Amino acid sequence: MKTGFNETNSPKLSAVVKTVVYWAVFLVLLFLVGSQLGNMFPAKWERFVYGIFGTVAACLALWLMLKFDKKTFSDYGLSWQRDTFLKFIKGLFIGTAIFLVIILILIVFTQYRFTTNPATWDPWAAFWYLSIIPLALMEEIAFRSYTFLKLKKVFGLRITQVIIAVAFALYHIIQGWGYQIAFLGPGIWAFVFGLAAVWSKGIALPTGIHVALNLIQQLIGMKGGASESVWLLTLPENVSDAAIARAQTWGIITQVLVLVAAIICTEIYIRKKYTNEKSICNI
Repeated sequence: MKTGFNETNSPKLSAVVKTVVYWAVFLVLLFLVGSQLGNMFPAKWERFVYGIFGTVAACLALWLMLKFDKKTFSDYGLSWQRDTFLKFIKGLFIGTAIFLVIILILIVFTQYRFTTNPATWDPWAAFWYLSIIPLALMEEIAFRSYTFLKLKKVFGLRITQVIIAVAFALYHIIQGWGYQIAFLGPGIWAFVFGLAAVWSKGIALPTGIHVALNLIQQLIGMKGGASESVWLLTLPENVSDAAIARAQTWGIITQVLVLVAAIICTEIYIRKKYTNEKSICNI
């Protein structure tokens, strides 16, 4: 039986509809995880539960779409390869390097300084940090595998990067983030994750970058409670309003720099890929 559209007659519409359906199913399953399973475990385990079962929800939603498409997980780069772990480790190094540059810029051009966390650090925090891995993996499966490749096939990398970035920001807004933070944070980093995914042909590399970013933010008190951070990146007490405004401005500037760098690298990747394909055709 034929539907109103298919991959052949309406490839763009088909890709958009399947992407939206996947995200809708994923969000419904994620809501069920948060509202039902979350209350069955101690509060300390909330992020682990949400990340692990959220990853299962992302995979289950994907499995349903793959059944419809008659595809497999490996068709979308979701199979373990010999270099999968190595790519993840590379991602950790890349994410760490990028964020350390951002921190350096903030320290040089603003009054931000590192201080030791005066609160008593919970030794178990090192264990709870591990919850960052399934949380990041869940989001990379949902936004950088099936949906990303579906859209990229019909819209190209440039437009796909924009669509996924907007969707990723809106996803965080649904999670309770403010509009500005969602678009200047996840919305911008989506370009980095997307480029990493297409360049490495999988989600191991972007997952590593994602984990590194969230982990460093946790370590310096930008995420989570005070007992979970080792250091604090803060402004001095009684700092002037002008200094606060300057710090906020440079915070935005660093994010814009990340966006510009990601766009430039995306263009380099596209042109290099086009040149290589053209060379092969001329052989």
